[in-house]
Amino acid sequence: MPTPFDGAGKLDLESLHTLTHFLIDKGANGLVVLGVMGEAPKLGEAEQETIIRETVQAARGRVPVFVGSGAGGTDLAIQKSARAMELGASGLLVAPPPVQNDTVIFDYYRRINDAVGALIILHDYPVSTGILLSVPLVTRLHNELEQVRVIKLEDTPSGPKTSALRQLNPHLSILGGLGGLYMLEELGRGANGIMTGFSYPDILQAVYTTYTSGNLELAQKIFYQSCALMRYEFQPGIGIALRKEVYRRRGAIRNAYVRHPGAQVDETMRKELEQILEFSKLEDLIASIKPGEASL
Repeated sequence: MPTPFDGAGKLDLESLHTLTHFLIDKGANGLVVLGVMGEAPKLGEAEQETIIRETVQAARGRVPVFVGSGAGGTDLAIQKSARAMELGASGLLVAPPPVQNDTVIFDYYRRINDAVGALIILHDYPVSTGILLSVPLVTRLHNELEQVRVIKLEDTPSGPKTSALRQLNPHLSILGGLGGLYMLEELGRGANGIMTGFSYPDILQAVYTTYTSGNLELAQKIFYQSCALMRYEFQPGIGIALRKEVYRRRGAIRNAYVRHPGAQVDETMRKELEQILEFSKLEDLIASIKPGEASL
């Protein structure tokens, strides 16, 4: 989930509630706050707690709410993780510490596992964290730490790593990311789903449902028709603003504002986005899927 702000950069809690309802209504099976999409480093401690509390309240138990709680220091990560659970989180999305050392990384997750006792989703996103989580390390974390049950896999190329992890870890839940760009291939290699900020969660749900029900042809049609927007949205430096703009257009939030130093959508980008949305016709695509073909 993005963090909604008003035009002055203040938290927009009304839009946070609207967005929560929107995502659930569009078929999201769970929500994540304070991740990369949530602009967490730009939020103060009180603001972060408000986001967690308000999202949990808006979700009303309909879906689980997970919270990004990684930190540069292990004690701080434990503190953030414990507080997230106190505020009603269902589990944690935990990025590795900024140290490229398997022993240190393992101990970091072990200490969070032991101190908090909550489900841990490993966030494997080297472009963002600067840290590589090797297949042997992920396997050890999953095998030896009770709470490490899921990985959000955003290490490219994601396909081969998905296959390698699935072969060694039949019970590890693997969720793709990367804007949804490789979702179909990841599902084909054994991924369990997708966790990403793509602004059409109903499309992601449709791809997942049609694929897992055996209708590969329809899954391919939905996925490939969506790729133009996935590609355009997933641009470093401007992706959050583009996704917020689409959410604004879809009525989920009131403003697409991104806190500085994040970029805003300018008029040229707005026109480019309009062209892609017009070409893709995703609303028509969703409306065309018959009941029983995909559970939206």
